[in-house]
Amino acid sequence: MDDKLYNYIKTKIEELEREGVSIPEGIIEKIYNSLSKETCSLEEKIKRVDYLYQNVLDNNKRKMLDEKVKKGEYSNFDEIKEVINKIVHSELAPYISIYGSNVPYLLSGENPKRVIGDVDMVANAEDMTKVREIIKNNPNIFKVIIDSTDYTDDYGMELQVNGIDVSIFTHEHTNEGRIVRNFTENILANSIDTKSILFPGIYDEETTVDFNIDGVNIKLECPEYVYIQKSAAKREKDKIDMKVLERIVDKEKLENIKNNSKIPKVLESSSVILNQDLKQIKNNY
Repeated sequence: MDDKLYNYIKTKIEELEREGVSIPEGIIEKIYNSLSKETCSLEEKIKRVDYLYQNVLDNNKRKMLDEKVKKGEYSNFDEIKEVINKIVHSELAPYISIYGSNVPYLLSGENPKRVIGDVDMVANAEDMTKVREIIKNNPNIFKVIIDSTDYTDDYGMELQVNGIDVSIFTHEHTNEGRIVRNFTENILANSIDTKSILFPGIYDEETTVDFNIDGVNIKLECPEYVYIQKSAAKREKDKIDMKVLERIVDKEKLENIKNNSKIPKVLESSSVILNQDLKQIKNNY
């Protein structure tokens, strides 16, 4: 037995218990036995334990916050709206659209009955040079976490504003439909996983609506398109958002988009190993 690895796992599990996390019986041995079969170094195994620990801790905190939100004891949406307000009143407004989970609550004016963790935006690929210039010129607002162009082609950026994660992905519109390029972080592999997806039959004029925030016009992804995406995902948080969307979508437009769109097609995907420690990059913010 590798006592150093076993004791490290035991220490991390005990820390989770002190944080109020319910721990299954025999989990220390289960994790240890699984890692013992791996051929990687002890340092790498410890990194995996750290990654698992942080995931469990973050998920537990999220569950506790979700319970408070459901009871009406807490909402972080004012913080999200403050971030959106900063973005909108920067020079970025003409170049980006807000999409995803914030859309139903911005349009309806309701407070979400769940925690909203970030702000997702999309920009035309041809505008990304200008987007980066604005971000670079406003370091007091935008903190760049990862810019995909530092490692590969342009799949967008991950930022922080007021400590909230903000993503800007890229898209372009073709005769076949809308192409979206994005990336996700893989801390365990110290990589970013990139993907280009074609949404056949989806075109620019169908995907956005105009919205005014404190006198500034901005584009939001249309609620009908958000509804279709969330109905496909079927996660618990998506079901909560869909209940709000059902009250604001245009039923005829929703059916038209459903009828005209086809199954999305992955054009390419890859994994890019970073030359910096991704976990350390995240921890710096």
